[in-house]
Amino acid sequence: MLDEQWQKYAKTWSQETDRRNAALGDITSEDMTYTDPNSEVVGRDAFSAHIAQFQGDVPDAYFEIIEVKDHHNKTLARWRLCGQDGNEMMLGTSFATLAENGKFTSFTGFF
Repeated sequence: MLDEQWQKYAKTWSQETDRRNAALGDITSEDMTYTDPNSEVVGRDAFSAHIAQFQGDVPDAYFEIIEVKDHHNKTLARWRLCGQDGNEMMLGTSFATLAENGKFTSFTGFF
């Protein structure tokens, strides 16, 4: 199940606004946080806007989840970012925390 949730999360980075917002509503808490070396975002709506900015900066790129590990409402996912040509652009790892209801409450990306 958690693998599917990470897959759904990865797809949000490539989806248009309505589908992305619906998916984020299914898998994240409203007050979720997101950080990476370049960003710090608070709230689902701000995160969706952050993803939209990413899509503008890196058109037609997409994420693939390589591996998922979890315990005690904490989870790691190894991923790759691929360009529109399918070639790998970057490898990274994301750490996330989960609420008791199973929704992501925070993401921290490392790349």
